[in-house]
Amino acid sequence: MTPEQKQKLLEQLEALKIFPNNSLVRELRKEITHKLKRAEKQKIPIQLPKKEIPNTTRSSKLKKYHRYLRMIRDNFPNLKYSDIRKQFSIRKKQGQSDIPDVVWQNPSP
Repeated sequence: MTPEQKQKLLEQLEALKIFPNNSLVRELRKEITHKLKRAEKQKIPIQLPKKEIPNTTRSSKLKKYHRYLRMIRDNFPNLKYSDIRKQFSIRKKQGQSDIPDVVWQNPSP
């Protein structure tokens, strides 16, 4: 639980004090305090969970890859995006493709 979420729960708990003490208010108060206690027990770190770190690195690498291919597509508007991806794959494996090496080295126009 982030500090912002914890602060919101505390504000909600404080706001319940202005209402009369009926069953609905007691239930809400109990639910909010339960959430706060559960968050204290878990001591969830504020850092990114381990699962999200690989996702962010993978995402940034894919963004670079697709940006690079889009720049090449700008030089070859007659080719489909999928064809450019295939040519890039062939070039990585074999070194020879239909697109000249100059474009692969510097795709900016």
